[in-house]
Amino acid sequence: MLQSIRNRSQGWFAWAIVILITIPFALWGIQEYIGGGSEPAAATVNGVEIPQREVQRTVQMQRQRLLAALGANADPALLDELRLQDVALEGLIENEVLFQTAESAGFRVSDAQLVSRIHSISAFQENGTFSPALYEQALRNQGMLPGGFEPLLRRDLLLEQLQQGIEGSAFVTKAELDELSRLRLQRRDAGYLIVPAKEYEQTVTVTDDEIAAYYEQNPQAFSRPEQVSVEYLELSVDELASGVTLDESELRSYYDEHRNSYSKPEQRRASHILVTVDADADDAAVEEARNRAEDLVKRIRAGESFADLAREYSGDSGSAKEGGDLGLFGKGVMEPAFETAAFAMAEGEVSDPVRTDFGFHIIKVTEIKPGTTPSFEEIHEQLAADYRRQQAEKQFYDAAEQLANLSYEHPDSLEPAAEQLGIAIKTTPLFGKQGGEGIAANPKVVAAAFSQEVLEQGYNSEPIELSPVHMVVVRKKEYIPEQLQPLAEVKEKIAGLLRGEKARDAAYADAEKIVQRAAKGEDIEALAEEHKLKWEHIKSLARNEQKVKSGIVREVFRMARPAEGKPRYMAQRVDGDAVVIGLFAVQDGDPKDMDAKELESEKQSLVVSSGRADYADVVKIVKSGADVSRLKQAP
Repeated sequence: MLQSIRNRSQGWFAWAIVILITIPFALWGIQEYIGGGSEPAAATVNGVEIPQREVQRTVQMQRQRLLAALGANADPALLDELRLQDVALEGLIENEVLFQTAESAGFRVSDAQLVSRIHSISAFQENGTFSPALYEQALRNQGMLPGGFEPLLRRDLLLEQLQQGIEGSAFVTKAELDELSRLRLQRRDAGYLIVPAKEYEQTVTVTDDEIAAYYEQNPQAFSRPEQVSVEYLELSVDELASGVTLDESELRSYYDEHRNSYSKPEQRRASHILVTVDADADDAAVEEARNRAEDLVKRIRAGESFADLAREYSGDSGSAKEGGDLGLFGKGVMEPAFETAAFAMAEGEVSDPVRTDFGFHIIKVTEIKPGTTPSFEEIHEQLAADYRRQQAEKQFYDAAEQLANLSYEHPDSLEPAAEQLGIAIKTTPLFGKQGGEGIAANPKVVAAAFSQEVLEQGYNSEPIELSPVHMVVVRKKEYIPEQLQPLAEVKEKIAGLLRGEKARDAAYADAEKIVQRAAKGEDIEALAEEHKLKWEHIKSLARNEQKVKSGIVREVFRMARPAEGKPRYMAQRVDGDAVVIGLFAVQDGDPKDMDAKELESEKQSLVVSSGRADYADVVKIVKSGADVSRLKQAP
């Protein structure tokens, strides 16, 4: 039981760090981490299996993201599980197809690019600088190691290259830009009048029969949703930590045992120039690359600027623009050969060419930051917090095991578990499926509270993991079923709804009559005056007009161009009122009138949208050409 609890503490939450880092490709690379083995496959892509367990993990991540995004309004019961499974499987298939496409096209991610991305992640930085110790600790806390995490990130960066390469190659012709300019700068000679629906509310009538019919036809609009309150037992590491007694001698022993965790290992800052050559290149290509690298070393040692040569000759585009600078890094980050050379050099020294799978590196060490170990006194406060948390985590897992066992052995009461563990039974206020306050705001708790096991059978819930270090068990305290509000209570509300609906319809009917008369040649201003309305005539209406309601402007620019001398009229509903719109003429814009900066901005917007469309087309093409077999839908 204890082992299963500890295993759960490394579930979907461990993936959060991957999601935060690789936002555009959050689902890619999972297969390498969790492994395939002999487990059932959900699909194959050109012979590569996508394990069913990978689909299930992806569904779980999607579910958690959706519920988190919906917040207090989340109702787990409303999530379409089959739809989530379809989306997850199709996403994984698409990502595998794209990964294979990128590899076959020769896309590669160098160590330097990988290091640069890792160094840029704020979660791995201390005071704005990458910390190897913090990096390893952050991954370790989530049940990961650099050896498992870095291949995932490398894969994601590869796919990022593919997307950026396609989208970055998009372009826009002058004709397309001119056409956009003509539309953007277009002006319209138009007018409008508003027929306020509010003016009709006193003239329309609503009968009791209509109210009753509406009530009967829309019961869901007048029902009080079901509600439940729960009793619960709560375990959390934070609460347990606050009760841990601190012993100085034990704290010193803890410091001695974990001294390395607080040490900052030696870091080095280096720049490099990469002369690329494939790992499987023939001898002639390797020798040619080596000679080019050696020539660069000679030029640097003769006094030429390392940074300038890196910008001009380095095959690592990511660091080349920075003069080859890779930033600070510790051991275990770079390729072994690169690392060995960099940590054997003196500050300011330039290496001979160093061979890795990416080619030949010329390395220059620009800074050496010695490792340091803080004294016991310097980090006493941090030590105390970490020690308390360590002890609390031990207590938590033991208590969690007891809580799970006792709540199962005594399914109709929380008291035995509360008495054994010495924790108080708490109670929530009533809440619905949209959640409530405190633990009732958590979608997992809401789902458990309204489950058949808890709500109908009256049993304790299974332990609910709110986080890897926070757990609750709940049971029903009180339940109020969904109830239809009496008609008498909602009669006035319904009358108001119907009155407003009838008023809007009456306003629109009058607007249509005005349009019909104007279309036959009657003067629109005279018609407006007859109905005691105001006709607004704007001879040069722009798309970005701020003084006219956006809904009216939008409808004006949706209207077809009128023939000369033959205005167009139409009635529309805008913001709850009826509007009569007239269009008299259209004047296209002149591309020459567009400001240079605005024109460049429009061009870039077109390029971006065109690039995205191109990428979507590529995805569709490569996916249609792949040998994809959907073997079994994940249950």
